[in-house]
Formats: sequence, C-alpha cells, structure tokens
Amino acid sequence: MSDSRDSVPQWVLWLAVAVLAGWLLYTLRGVLAPVFFAFLIAYMLDPVVDRLEERGLMRGGAIAILLGVAFVVVGVLVVVVAPIVFHDISSFIRSLPATLARLRDQWEPVLAEYGITVPTSVQQALQQFHVDAQEVVTKGLTPVSAVVGSILGGTASFLGAAIGALVVPVFAFYLLYDFDRLVAKAGTFVPPRLQPEVFSFFRDVDAVLGQFFRGQFTVMAILAFLYSAVYGLIGVPLAVPIGIVAGLVSFIPYFGGALALGLALLLSVLDWEGFGQILWICVGYALVQTAEGFFITPKIMGDKIGLSAIAVLFALLVGGELLGFTGVLLAVPAAAVVKIVLERTNQRYRQSLFYRGAE
Repeated sequence: MSDSRDSVPQWVLWLAVAVLAGWLLYTLRGVLAPVFFAFLIAYMLDPVVDRLEERGLMRGGAIAILLGVAFVVVGVLVVVVAPIVFHDISSFIRSLPATLARLRDQWEPVLAEYGITVPTSVQQALQQFHVDAQEVVTKGLTPVSAVVGSILGGTASFLGAAIGALVVPVFAFYLLYDFDRLVAKAGTFVPPRLQPEVFSFFRDVDAVLGQFFRGQFTVMAILAFLYSAVYGLIGVPLAVPIGIVAGLVSFIPYFGGALALGLALLLSVLDWEGFGQILWICVGYALVQTAEGFFITPKIMGDKIGLSAIAVLFALLVGGELLGFTGVLLAVPAAAVVKIVLERTNQRYRQSLFYRGAE
C-alpha cells in the first residue's frame, strides 16, 4: 500500500512549513533581536574571514582578530563620541530653563495682545489645555516601554540588556566559525533535482543582501558624520546627537532626513539667534541631502536592492506591526527576498505556455 504522504500535494507541505516557520518567528520575536545582530555580524564578516583563512590563518584566529578589531573600533568611537554627546545634552538641559524664560519674555507681550495667556509651567500648560498630566505621562511611556521591552528581549531590566549585549559577540563567533559548514549542511536538505535552481536563487539573495547591509551601514556612518559636522559648524544645539540619530534612522526613507531637519529647526528656535541660522540650516541640510542622493547612496549602494522608497516604508510598517522591533530589523531583507521571488515567478510566468499561448 502506498504511503499516505504521497497523496499530499507538495504545495501543501511547503505551506505547512511556511506556517510553522511564521509561527515560530512570531512566538520567539522577543528574543530574536540579539540573534539577528549576531547573524548579521557573521554574515558581513564571513567573506573577510574566508580570505584570511585562504592566506594561512586558522579560522578561529581570523575570527578573533576581526571581532577584536571591530569591538576596539566601536569602543574607541564610544569613548570619543560619548563625552561629546553627554556634554552637549547636559549643557542644553542646564541652559533650557533660561532659554524658555527668555522666549516667554519675548513672546508674552505679543501673545497677550491676542488674548493668549502664556503658561509659566508645564503643569499650568496642561491645565490650560484641559489635559491630565498623569494621563499624558502614562500614554507617553506606554509605547516607549513597548519598544524598550522588544529591544531587550521582553524585559526592560538592566540585567536583560547586559545579557543580550554579551550574547551577540558569543553567537557571532560561533556562527562565523561554523558559517560555511552550516550553509553546506543546509544545502544537503535540498533535493538534488532542485539544487541548481535553489542555489541560484540564494546566490541572488546573497548578492542583494550583502550589498544592502554593507552599503547601508556605510551610508549611515557617512550621514551621521556629515549632519554632525555641518550642524556643528552652523552652531545648532545638540549637533552631534542629532547627526547620530539621523544617521541611525536613515535606512527609513525620508524619515532620517526629515528628523535631522526638524530637530535642527526646533532647537534653533529654542536657542534663537535669528533667521540667518535658520537659513544656514536649510542650506546645510540641502547640501547633505544632495550629496546623499546624487553621490553617496548611488556610489555605495548602487541599485542592487532595487526596492522603491514606498516598498521599503510598507515593509517596515508591516514588519513592525507583526513582529515589533524584530520585524523592523527583518523588514527590508525580507522585502528584498520577496522581490527576487516575484521576479523569478514573473520570469517563469512569461515563459509559460499559458502566457505565450499556442505557438
């Protein structure tokens, strides 16, 4: 008697596997962020490790050297940049009460002519607009707590953050050490008759994602430096923190640039020095955006990923809604893979007898 599995269509089995993988991804979304970062480090460094290994270095030693250099560079950046950021923020906070008082003194007579009373405290402002302070704090902290909880693997404790930070380099080391073996092992599960097509598909995915990740991190670093330098020369308060934040979120189309401009204008209004500074901010922002749009991104990223800004935004929204912070991390790579699948499906469709008809 034939096996009952022979009567099950192949697409049903693949659908069951996809549903199971999706369920596991959703269930474990809270702890996947450190694993994702570890895999990302391994994926980006594996080609370099392979080259060092070809030159005679043992794989473990090559990995240790690369990870050591990477963490030293990050440590140096933190040691150099962190004091600047801390100094800027602390100076701004100390000067904020005097700045707000000066703004109130300047605008209070003007607003009084229109019958508008300027509040003298945050509590008075909330009462003036009939807003409950406790409600504002509660609602404001709810999304922040959710994001922090997602980042730290479902807990907002310092211990959870420390463990998560320690897990990343450990996972990255072991993934790098066994990366080629794991890829080869995964390939053995593909039926021999399907291996040429499947391996070709994953080579395309590797080319797209490798270019995207390495290029995107480079673009983010360059934009963070440019915004910090330009705003610092103009005299914008918190220029370095604004540049760093804008660079980090620059992978979201339009959002990084809008955040850089909005924060710079807001802080310049608070620390008002005239319309000249506002004009220079707009000029500096336009120069950075021009450099990014016409030189930096085309030169570094090219057109490898081929996703429109709308597609990236949609992927980020869907990923964030389904899997939270982990979904945001996986959104663009998943969208790139879906794009390749659609392209190959379209190619097959156009070669099919249904499309070409009787010839």
